[in-house]
Amino acid sequence: MTFSMYRMEHPFEMSYRNDWPISGTLFHSHAFYEIYYFQEGECTYLIGDKLMALRPGDLILMHGMTLHSPNPSPGRPYVRSIVHFDPGYVHRLLQPEPAGALLRPFEELRNHRISLGEAERELVENLLYSMNEDFKSQRRQASTAPAPVDRLDIRFLELLQLVSEWCSGPIDDRSPSSERERHVQEVVSYLEEHYREEVTLEAIAASLHLSKPYLANLFRKVTGTTIFKYLHNRRLNQAKILFRFDPNRSVSSVCREVGFVHPAHFSRLFKELEGVSPEVYRRRMRELSER
Repeated sequence: MTFSMYRMEHPFEMSYRNDWPISGTLFHSHAFYEIYYFQEGECTYLIGDKLMALRPGDLILMHGMTLHSPNPSPGRPYVRSIVHFDPGYVHRLLQPEPAGALLRPFEELRNHRISLGEAERELVENLLYSMNEDFKSQRRQASTAPAPVDRLDIRFLELLQLVSEWCSGPIDDRSPSSERERHVQEVVSYLEEHYREEVTLEAIAASLHLSKPYLANLFRKVTGTTIFKYLHNRRLNQAKILFRFDPNRSVSSVCREVGFVHPAHFSRLFKELEGVSPEVYRRRMRELSER
C-alpha cells in the first residue's frame, strides 16, 4: 500500500487516457484541486467518507487534502484522465469574481461526482483531447517565453465553466447501488465519525449488526485495503492537515488529536508512509508558512 502527499512542479498538470495499472492501494492526498474523469473499466473509488462505484463517464471534483484511493478491478482496463491545478492558477487568469465562481463547485461541494450523459461525455472527451495536445506542446516549448493567456488556459477555463454549469442544478449523487457497497459505506462513515477515538472491529460490527469476519473480508474486497490500514491512513492524513494549517502545534498534541495512543507508533507509521518523521514534516510546513 502506498500513501503520499502529491506535489506539483507546475500550477497545472494533466494526464490523458492513462491506462497504467495500479499495484496495491494508492492512498494519497494533495493541496491542489483535481478533476478526475473515468473512461473505461471497473473501479471503486474511496474519497474522504464517500465510497463511489464508478461507471464510464463519471467525472469527480476533488478538493485538496482529502484522502482518496482508487481500487480498479484486476484484469480489467483502468482508463482515466486527470487534471491537477492550483486554485491560484485560476485567480491569475481571471478577475476575483469570475475566478471565485469557477472554483465554487470545488469549494462548496468539495468531493463530488457528476455522471455525464452521452452529449456531455463527448464534450469532455474532445476538450480533454485538445487540452492534452496543447499541454504536450507547451511542455516541448518550455524554453520560450509563455504567452499571458494561451490556448491551454482558454480550454481549461472552458472545462471549469462546463463543470460550473453542471453543478448549478439539483445535486444528484448516486447512493451505493448494492448491499455490499452500502455496508462498506457504513464502515467508512463510522470511521469518519470515530477515528479520533479508540476503534475496535467489535464496535464497528456491533454498530452495523454484522459479523466481524464478514465485515473485514467485505471491506478488503471492495476497497482493496483493510479497515485498520484505512483507519491509520485517515488519522495520518488528518495529522498532515493539522501540521499544514498550524505548524506550531506539538507532535504529541497532534498525535493525540488524530487518535493515536502511543507517540512512537504514530511516528513510526508517519515516517514509514511519508518518508520523513512528523517533526521534519512539521518543520517543513512551518518554513513554508513563513515564506
